[in-house]
Amino acid sequence: MRIRSRLLLLLIAFAAVPTVATGLLAWRGAERALAASVDEQHRRTALAEAEHAATHVLSLATELEAALLHQDPTTLGPAAAQEFLTRVFLRRDRITQVGLFDAQAHLLASVFVDDPEPFARQEPQFRRHDTVTAAEVEDFQRRAAELLSRVPAGRAYTISAPYLTAVRHRPAVVVAARESGSHGGGLAAELGLEELSQRLTTGGESHERVFLLDDRGRLLLDGRAEHTPLQEDFSARLPEARGARQPGQGHYEEDGQTWLAAFSPVPELGWVAVVARPREAALAPLQALARSTFEVLGLTLLGVLVLSPLLARALARPIARLAEGARELARGNLGHRISLKRRDELGDLAHAFNDMGQALETAHRELLGFNEQLAAQVEERTRELKQTQAQLSRSQRLAAMGDLAAGMAHEMNNPLAAILGNVQLMLMDLPEEDPSRRMLNTVHNQAQRIATIVRELQLLSERQQSGRSPVDLHRVLNRVLEARGPELTQAGVRVDRHFLSGEVKVLADTQALGDVFSRLLVNALNALRDRPERTLTLATHVVDAQLVKVEMRDTGRGIPREHLERIFNPFFTTKQQWTGKGLSLAICHRVIEDHGGSISLQSDEGVGTTVTLVLPTAPTQGSLV
Repeated sequence: MRIRSRLLLLLIAFAAVPTVATGLLAWRGAERALAASVDEQHRRTALAEAEHAATHVLSLATELEAALLHQDPTTLGPAAAQEFLTRVFLRRDRITQVGLFDAQAHLLASVFVDDPEPFARQEPQFRRHDTVTAAEVEDFQRRAAELLSRVPAGRAYTISAPYLTAVRHRPAVVVAARESGSHGGGLAAELGLEELSQRLTTGGESHERVFLLDDRGRLLLDGRAEHTPLQEDFSARLPEARGARQPGQGHYEEDGQTWLAAFSPVPELGWVAVVARPREAALAPLQALARSTFEVLGLTLLGVLVLSPLLARALARPIARLAEGARELARGNLGHRISLKRRDELGDLAHAFNDMGQALETAHRELLGFNEQLAAQVEERTRELKQTQAQLSRSQRLAAMGDLAAGMAHEMNNPLAAILGNVQLMLMDLPEEDPSRRMLNTVHNQAQRIATIVRELQLLSERQQSGRSPVDLHRVLNRVLEARGPELTQAGVRVDRHFLSGEVKVLADTQALGDVFSRLLVNALNALRDRPERTLTLATHVVDAQLVKVEMRDTGRGIPREHLERIFNPFFTTKQQWTGKGLSLAICHRVIEDHGGSISLQSDEGVGTTVTLVLPTAPTQGSLV
């Protein structure tokens, strides 16, 4: 029997298809209608939760702003400022700490509860506030100072990203308001988010889950106790909600179960409120309809199954061989061929299948070669792009910091000169035995320290573009090593030099380039202190006809991996005590960049650090400096 006759029998058997299609369409329509109703309900709930979260946080920002409008706390005395902060602190139960800062983001006064009993005797309302530890107080003051220093222009307040407190791991945010008057101080408060968590716990219906995500898609608050805030990540499971600016819907998988979710952004905070319910629970009313539909489908299919054995013998075997051939191709066996000697349409299909396998095998071989070549090119371009982006980003940050440093240095020089001059005049007028000389000497020394930092800031902001000439790189390195020779000998440091033979000339300012090497050498000496092996290796290499590379490698303590991204940032230092430093590497980066070169740093903690400088070579003409 030909395929045409067999298809006729098959069409007769599938006379029940309209019944099946009608049942499925009815079920699908009901499913869509119910899903739309559930989505709308979830969307309204998510919008309400988002508005409540925004009100909970932004109302505190409004209160801080209003407090600054009615009173300038930076003009108050210590006792009055403390009383002002206490009034602000007692307005809300969920404020754990509040602090007053001056225009330079320095803490002037603060209020918090570290021992509830003494506070309760002073003011019973303190019982409603959570206690904090010393570490949490220090963490808050640091976060508040950073937040106040970057309040956006034209804004009276700003709000930090959510975080867990340092000791008790409670979810919180810092709300800071900037005073717009001449003093420019500010207020900052740490707001606990437990109240929002309690609302999420009681706000959802049965089987419903309500939670908040931060701007990176991490779980911020959840009504379910088994989930730890800021640890569960929804950025991959629910990517539509991450950083959402408009309400929307989505779904995600959890514990083998599909959850339907609606989300809405929290105004001004960058958070997202999410309402989710298991798909099975949300679409439960469809189960009865599904059972009825499938009963009808079962009866229809039963009639089809009665006729299927008649067709199985004629069609099942060749179709099974075709299916097995398709599976072999899917498993990657592109050399598999089907041997089917038939003169009907199935035979033609087998021949077409074999032709397709031959074409796929040929194309696969060509594609593998192309993929290998493309992967190598992509890897190389990606590495170059990452290096270029990192260098550009660092240069932009240093340029911005340099502009800021120039303004700061200009504004600080005049008052600093007046301070130094007046202190020196007072020291000249006081006799040696005067007890005030010791205090004035301390003031004089600290003012000179500030002057040193100002000079460093000026170096960071200056861009030296002229006065360059061909310089022998080896001579500059040797001069720096000779100048630091006593320090190297005293520290027990062995210096290995691996210089290229002859002169290596670069177009540079001798003093500026020598200052860079001197700063790097000082950093290496600090890293080599108390190390069992103290070796400093300097090497020069020619990259090509236009570039030369200098490597300075030490066997010091090394730098932690998490600090490497920030090592060239101004005022960042890995020293245990900050002594007015933290600008050397930033200045080195600025000088090398001004010379048209680049500087990079690699370090393994406990092994050592390697600093690499790449500089353009000087033209062949020109005199040696």
